[in-house]
Formats: sequence, structure tokens, C-alpha cells
Amino acid sequence: MAWIMPSIRFPCVPVADEPIRESLAFMIMVVLRGMMFLWLIFASGIPTLGGELDTHVPLRDKGIATFYVEGHIHGAGAIDLLVDTGAGYTAINARTVAALKQKGLATHIKDVTARLADGRRRVVPIYRIATLNIGGSCEIHDVEVAVLPGRSRCILGLGTLKKVAPFMVSVEPPSLSLSHCNSSQRSVVAAVR
Repeated sequence: MAWIMPSIRFPCVPVADEPIRESLAFMIMVVLRGMMFLWLIFASGIPTLGGELDTHVPLRDKGIATFYVEGHIHGAGAIDLLVDTGAGYTAINARTVAALKQKGLATHIKDVTARLADGRRRVVPIYRIATLNIGGSCEIHDVEVAVLPGRSRCILGLGTLKKVAPFMVSVEPPSLSLSHCNSSQRSVVAAVR
């Protein structure tokens, strides 16, 4: 007897006139197809994140669902960075940029009109800094940063995180998992320009 797969049926609910044996055959077929699909995925070499997320940096939860990570800017020292994947640029304050400019470690690239968190628009200067270290274990080169007035808090934005993508933010325990840290990003960035 040839078995024909029913069009739309749920394998766990046998139809009243259908023998249970055929319903069981259908469930086995569904499981086998699923196993075959998984085998094809793994056998085809589709990349997974397991081998790429090679750097893990602890985050600090400062309450109200805000996470901070320790950072270090060559020539300016340690900074506390708010992780904000909604921010296009990493942002540092004007005081930090002034110190970097004095040492020749920050280059003005352009000005952009930005919409701030409160909805106002402001022209913001964009600078390139040589190196930003995240968590003491992930060095990122040629980082474009927006400059915020005064002593504004520093922000780790999506533009910088894209350089170490794929990345993952975990809330329990709070951590930031990054890829391609300390690799030759300088040559990759130069090739793109």
C-alpha cells in the first residue's frame, strides 16, 4: 500500500477515520525531514557564531537597563562607555577630544547634523581616533567618534560595534561578546577607503 502524505494535517492529532499507524508514519516522516534539514545545514558549512564570538567583556549594570563597559583611548586614558546600539556613532566628550588634538591623536573628518535623544538637532563634529580599547581585551583601530559638548558621558555606538561584528549583548550575566578583536582591522579599513 502506497502512503500519500496528507496536505495539511497535524501529526499529533489523528483524524477519526485515519488509522493511528498512518499518523505515526507521518510523525516519523516529519522528524526525519527535520533531521535531514539540520544535517544539510551543518554539512554545508553555513557559518555559525560559535567560533567568531571570541572576546567576552564584562558589562556593568548601572540600573534602569543601562550597561557600561570599560574603555581606553590611546592618548586620553580610561573612559566609561555606555553601550548604546541605537547610537550611530561612538561619542566622546569635547574635553577628551581637546586632549587628543593637543597630542595630534584626533583628526577632524566632517560635521554631521545629528538628532539628539531629546529630539533636538545639532551639528556634531566627527573625528577619527587611532585606537579604542574595549574592556582591556578588544582593540579597535581608526574609530570615528562624534564629539559631544562639555563633560557628556561617552557612548559606545553601533558604528564602532560593526567593526567587531558579529557581536552579542547578554543581560544575564551582563557581557559583550565581540569578534575579530585585535585583528588587522587597520588594513581592512584602508582597503574599504
